[in-house]
Amino acid sequence: MNNNDLLVQTARELAARLSNAEIDRASFRAQAIELQNENDRLKKQINDLQDELGKQKQAKEDQSEVAPKTVTDDQTANTPETKQDPQANK
Repeated sequence: MNNNDLLVQTARELAARLSNAEIDRASFRAQAIELQNENDRLKKQINDLQDELGKQKQAKEDQSEVAPKTVTDDQTANTPETKQDPQANK
């Protein structure tokens, strides 16, 4: 083989490698875009879940602020007060 043939063969091999590298780069870029989109979607889902959790916690706190009646509250509310005879303790 003479120098021109080697030069042409080398140029073809380099062109083929460059083409394959461009294809690989495009493929990696597409994968990166897909992964970025999935990452953004998951971040949004996390934010939505955190917002929902915050709403649930706030609702729970709002419910706990309303004082629930206890048994002793009911008993004292329904029990009429009796006046003690001041003479009874003598």
